[in-house]
Amino acid sequence: MRRILSVAFCALTLSAPALAQTRVMTEHDQTASALKCLLDHNRTDCKIDFVGSASKAATFWLWWNAKKDFGLGALVSSEYAGTEAVNRYLMKVLDGRPADVYDVKFKNQELTFYIARDSTDGRVHYIHTRPGPPDDEKMYLFASGPG
Repeated sequence: MRRILSVAFCALTLSAPALAQTRVMTEHDQTASALKCLLDHNRTDCKIDFVGSASKAATFWLWWNAKKDFGLGALVSSEYAGTEAVNRYLMKVLDGRPADVYDVKFKNQELTFYIARDSTDGRVHYIHTRPGPPDDEKMYLFASGPG
């Protein structure tokens, strides 16, 4: 039993660098348009089709209200942080799809947006947001358990 625990510990510590994947800068026009649509909160003029699990995430941003505006504060900036290859975090939150990562700062909070590049049909199928800057990803991997 002790040997199994040692092997498991080594596997977890050796795979930690793999979690901190580097992001590459690639073409991100489609996901940038999707992010703009979400941050503009204008569901009537949005030309992006959010489907599947992305439709629930998009609903929060497209159906905006004063309470949300007060909680987040005014939009300060949004920056493309790169395209992230599949890693353990993306396996958990986006079913293992590579994603364009955006660092979005509001007056009261900073959020990271992950928008999957699932563009075979031109629609956005996967979106994930979490608090904090893009480099805080490791902190959220086991937030809801390892599974």
